[in-house]
Amino acid sequence: MTFARVLTMASLGAACAGEAAPAGPAPETLGVGLLQASTYRGEPFLPGPDDLWFEELATGTRFNLAGQAFEGPLAAERVQLTVLPAITAFWFAWSVHYPGAEVWKRRVNNAEHVIGTTGGCGVPCDEIISGCPGGRDCIRPIASAEWATAEQARAFATLTDDDRVLGIARNGLARAYPLDALWTHEVVNDTWGTWELSVTYCPLTGSGVLADAAQGPVHTRFGVSGNLWNSNLVLYDHATESQWVQMRLVGVTGPRQGASLATAGLVDTTWGTWRRLYPQTEVLAERYNEPYPYGSYRERHGDTFRVTNPPPDPLYPNKSYAIGLTAGGHTKIWAFAELYQRLEGDRGIVEDWVGDLPVLVAFDGAGPTAVVLSRLRDGQELRFGPSP
Repeated sequence: MTFARVLTMASLGAACAGEAAPAGPAPETLGVGLLQASTYRGEPFLPGPDDLWFEELATGTRFNLAGQAFEGPLAAERVQLTVLPAITAFWFAWSVHYPGAEVWKRRVNNAEHVIGTTGGCGVPCDEIISGCPGGRDCIRPIASAEWATAEQARAFATLTDDDRVLGIARNGLARAYPLDALWTHEVVNDTWGTWELSVTYCPLTGSGVLADAAQGPVHTRFGVSGNLWNSNLVLYDHATESQWVQMRLVGVTGPRQGASLATAGLVDTTWGTWRRLYPQTEVLAERYNEPYPYGSYRERHGDTFRVTNPPPDPLYPNKSYAIGLTAGGHTKIWAFAELYQRLEGDRGIVEDWVGDLPVLVAFDGAGPTAVVLSRLRDGQELRFGPSP
């Protein structure tokens, strides 16, 4: 097995208390209880010789990439570390949407820039620009999704283990949303029992975000506004017609301006990795193998689709990937290039903090897949390290 390597040892923060809950609100307002470890249903994924796993130091319990305890005392309690609502996206998108954010092992990003609110919008109104002709829902969301099991998906010759998906696991259920479908729809409005949600993806910034239908006092679904801000998808909600910048997780126009987007953990990974982690997963069975609509855009580092304000920070190539998390008013970014460089064998873990929140970044460069997990359980900070 591949042993995880800890790279940072942050000082112990203040302990928090609370109960576990299945899904949480926006990163800025994540309640203490929603950050605590909970329990999982079904059987945990057992890592193989080439898979990442890591060990909790106090009990010697081993955890897999999904944050499930699979061996040791906490495995008997079926402990599940909370998957936090981190976003995987292009570096340039992180650098222009979160100026002043801390970048792991480097420096503050775009430190001199402050996002304005001119014109009465939550961002400069004149920077919210049309992204496609036809306006609202010019890119058609999927309103009624059809699903297949992982076994049924073997018949989809166009869905390969290397294809990227956005994955959600909750209360013993798991679903995968292939990017092949999201490239041309950008929003999937979905229902899991009584839980309604929207899975959103912006191919211009490479960012996937889950939006809960319960947005404070408002219950709503989401659509594509037809607008962009800093090349990122601007959503609108059906209930109030407010507009929301996807990566900023905030309402920028309308009655919900200034409100934080209620969200939950979403994992950007490959179909092969997700299927191994969750063999019982369902997968979206609609419009596979749609071609990427922007040609070589993903490889052209000098092309950000629209001019951004501020310009991208040159710390990393524009289209390289990074994962970031906002919590308690703090944002931290972990660039994949830095993780590849500093982690032995291109995989491992990083113990870190986002403000007062202790987190664990689990990274497997073979996919690549990055997951940000909470290190809180029963009000105590968990510590992790390599297997002895």
